[in-house]
Amino acid sequence: FFFQQDWQDTRQLVSFSCFIYRDATMMIFLLLVIFFSLRISASDAFSLGPLQPPVLVSRRPTEALKLRRRIKFPSAASMTDNEEISPSSMAVAFDSINRCRYACTRFRRHAEPKEKTAQPVAKKGKNKVLLAETTASESDKSVIRQALHCLNIARRAPSGFNSQPYRLLMVSSVQAKEALAKCCHGRNADRVRDSDCTVLFLADREWGRDLTRFGNFLDDGDKGKSMNKWVKRKIQMLVLLFSSGYPLPRFLSAPISFLVRSIIGFIGTITRRRLLVPTLSSAETWSTKNAMLVAMSYMLAATSRGLATCPMEGVWAPGSRRALGIPRRYAIPLIVSTGTPYHTPTADLDEADDIGMVHGAGSDKVTPRYPLRDVVFADVFGSEAMLPS
Repeated sequence: FFFQQDWQDTRQLVSFSCFIYRDATMMIFLLLVIFFSLRISASDAFSLGPLQPPVLVSRRPTEALKLRRRIKFPSAASMTDNEEISPSSMAVAFDSINRCRYACTRFRRHAEPKEKTAQPVAKKGKNKVLLAETTASESDKSVIRQALHCLNIARRAPSGFNSQPYRLLMVSSVQAKEALAKCCHGRNADRVRDSDCTVLFLADREWGRDLTRFGNFLDDGDKGKSMNKWVKRKIQMLVLLFSSGYPLPRFLSAPISFLVRSIIGFIGTITRRRLLVPTLSSAETWSTKNAMLVAMSYMLAATSRGLATCPMEGVWAPGSRRALGIPRRYAIPLIVSTGTPYHTPTADLDEADDIGMVHGAGSDKVTPRYPLRDVVFADVFGSEAMLPS
């Protein structure tokens, strides 16, 4: 009995040692990637003299001026079809779009569903089909087409290393809108039911599972030329480092991500900040930052086409995943309902939402913001930014 117990203890000790060795090997590999990517030797990191800032020369020439000359205005009575956009016109248009954007509290229902009977709202689950009374409205196909075009434009939003760690799910059918509405809080459910479509912005918390796909994407995007193998591996490892989206189960990737971030922060501390290491975020935080750039681009594009939007975060994420078949690797930081605003001859455009907030409709009724001096600083935090005279 004692011999068997000792043998089991020995096996457990060996297994634990192998686990520690594997993790230590991964940590050493990640640290080597950091040193290689920053091109700083260990002797320079621990030297007493200050490091010289590297001179970064971009190999990618800007095409802003050329693009600005190619963009055309839509035809209007005041201009010809061939007239080009001037820089001042672009600024005025963007300022107007940004000022006109607001959170629509109520949408106009396009049409009532043809059959108000119990319809399936979820097709995935434990061999069961959920039935519920359908109250969502039919969607306007023209609005759906415009929203899809806005999503296509929003894909041009920047992302870290062009990794695009997000997915966009548009919900427009009666059944899908009703299923999503049941996972929304308060009047968010009514906005999902009444709007023509709702876009779910999904943040990828396990980006590392697309590592091979990203490598193929890098090869295809280099004008048909295969990228250098070592350069491609370096980019992949850097994205994996910054994203913390290791291709492992969540109960393993979360502690590994915390350990890597702690080690990198410790390196910056012991080198007295002579080695400039990046500040890393968790996998969900990193992917959410990238997804929000797409969300804002989408809302501005929708506003430019006369569509009303309402960004919402009051949604039950686990229920939404089950209802719409979303994998658990994706977080749901934001949903945006899109459609036509509700107007009646006696309606107040500044209708308050369910908590009493008024969001403002139109350029002449913008919602207030904190003063510029309380938000924007110059050079040093807290120093008031003075507008040039």
